[in-house]
Amino acid sequence: MTLFVATLLAVGVTCTAGAQTSSLGAKKRRADAGKTPKIASREAPHVERNPVYTQFSWVSGPPRKPKTFTIGDLVTVIVRERRQYEADADLSSKKKLNLKSDLNAFIKLTDKGLGSAAFRRGKPSIDYSFDNNLKSEADSEREDSLTFRLTGRIIDVKPNGVLILEAKARVQHDDEVSVVTVTGGCRKEDVTADNTILSTQLVDKTIAVENSGALREATTRGWILRFLELLKPV
Repeated sequence: MTLFVATLLAVGVTCTAGAQTSSLGAKKRRADAGKTPKIASREAPHVERNPVYTQFSWVSGPPRKPKTFTIGDLVTVIVRERRQYEADADLSSKKKLNLKSDLNAFIKLTDKGLGSAAFRRGKPSIDYSFDNNLKSEADSEREDSLTFRLTGRIIDVKPNGVLILEAKARVQHDDEVSVVTVTGGCRKEDVTADNTILSTQLVDKTIAVENSGALREATTRGWILRFLELLKPV
């Protein structure tokens, strides 16, 4: 009898423990249901510096914290653009055609059927000759250089840390007006300690220079010349 009671008590304790464990697991699953799963970082683990070197070295200093950027911060863009273009083209075309034909006889309708027609004014003939030679040569060479510094604002910061910059300047000298616009994206690591970045480090870069004034109008082709160049009569 005593052994039977002990067995029943052991079974009851086991069932109670299993029910409590199951209840705790259900509570944990419900608590974790609304949480965002953590993604392991792919960055290299932080390595502590040598404490002896940090304590006794004359040139050792505390590491600088990475610079953070927000929308509206100013960044200076150093524009150094150079483009060189060169092209040569040769075209040679030659066409020659000779055509000669004589008609000796032709059919004629008569009362009794078909017959041969007599040519009173001579036999019809064709004698045609065509000779065309065309040779064209073209050389094109162009070199552009653009250098200036322009301070712009950060208009957006992407989730991956890419900064979107926009810089705009308006320069006026007498009647001449120049509007310069620079846009593009860059990594925050590429911004130097003096808060500058090269234009060659921008992605999706756009550099636009618009000039207006008397000098621009003097060097602009008229509509008649543009129309004739569109037709290309020569």
